[in-house]
Amino acid sequence: MRMRKLGKGQTVVFIVSPEIDSRIRESVGLPLDKEIEVSDVLQWIICETFNDLRRNTPLWAVQGKRHVHHQGLWDAVTTSGLTTLTKTYAEKFLEDEAQSIERRYRPTFDQEGTILQTMSDSSNVELVRIAERCREFDNLQFTSTTLLEEQERELSPEIEQERQIERPAPAQAAPHALHPHVLKLWLNGIITKGSSAFKAAFDTLRNTSAAAGFDVSQLGRDRRLFVTQDFISTVKEQDKSFVSDSYLRNVQWIISLQDNHDTVTSLVIISPFEANALRHQMPHSSTTMHLFKARWNVGYRPLDSLDVYTIPRRSRAPTVPRSLAIQLNLFAGSLYVTYYADYLEICGFLGLAVESVSAEMSASGWEVAADGFIVRDGQGRMGGESGLQQSPVKFVGSVARIRKNGEGIDKTHMGRLLDGGFLPKKEWET
Repeated sequence: MRMRKLGKGQTVVFIVSPEIDSRIRESVGLPLDKEIEVSDVLQWIICETFNDLRRNTPLWAVQGKRHVHHQGLWDAVTTSGLTTLTKTYAEKFLEDEAQSIERRYRPTFDQEGTILQTMSDSSNVELVRIAERCREFDNLQFTSTTLLEEQERELSPEIEQERQIERPAPAQAAPHALHPHVLKLWLNGIITKGSSAFKAAFDTLRNTSAAAGFDVSQLGRDRRLFVTQDFISTVKEQDKSFVSDSYLRNVQWIISLQDNHDTVTSLVIISPFEANALRHQMPHSSTTMHLFKARWNVGYRPLDSLDVYTIPRRSRAPTVPRSLAIQLNLFAGSLYVTYYADYLEICGFLGLAVESVSAEMSASGWEVAADGFIVRDGQGRMGGESGLQQSPVKFVGSVARIRKNGEGIDKTHMGRLLDGGFLPKKEWET
């Protein structure tokens, strides 16, 4: 880049890795107790440039020789500006796509001198100039691995990939609104029953492609996880065939209701607009706002304990029942399980088997589908203790992929679980 007035208001800082630092010192003979100066960097750059030219000179010579050969063939078939190219001459342009065994492994001596002498004795002026240029470099390696790799790379097919991003269809944004019942919840700690401001969390996924063929009302029947209408409404629905996959809002802000023992009884997911409007109001003593993010990376700290950032600040973190935390994680699309007990809780909530059916279990009436859903347990119940009447595996997996914008989840805990696999206890043992 241009650097006008260098040294008069503009400076250059060289930042190098430990590996490059050792290379510079080796190149200029600088001991470890002395600092690298600009002159040392420039000297190393000049040496590296020369070495790169030296490495590529044999390739340049071979390409120049090939060009001279092709030019001679072309001139032979061109007369008065007209080209008459027969099949015999066209075949002379072809090059060997692979070396024979003899050519590849037969011992050779002084191949550099042979090639340069052949070009020097040629009557073609360009070949003579190429040979003279090559002699300016000592001990060029015409058989080096670099040259062979470059020649083979020219014959390899080039694959071009152009990434196309599929964006959501145009839609009109829905206006934000703070419902009076949401404000009442924040100020009085009461969820108004029958209010249109609150909906069961999983019921709001009816318009997604994931809900096709699955009754979402089966999940969250205990009515402890809710979302607000403003959280749901991101765009205006155009018709009954509206699919909301591209317009789902990620779970970020949550209001918790707690009893006298700081145990969370209900969770209400709100929109960022509502969070901003409510944070300036004094909440009820049993109401707290929490920051949350789904665990999409195994390196992330799990946030389902709701103790990272709270409004207002509490002296101690609330106790979140794991059964409720599991529902929150499934709705938000979390992909990794924190504890083995959570894995058992997830399987119980979704009606999945936690281990393969043994011969003893099979004899007692157990039957498990290929996706892990319990068709019948030892007491003859479909879905085990979950009470589900159909497998939720496809639905939950589709919701997780929608939350991740279509990315694969196969290698994650939830991906393996929803693919019919089992997670052994040693996954969580340290």
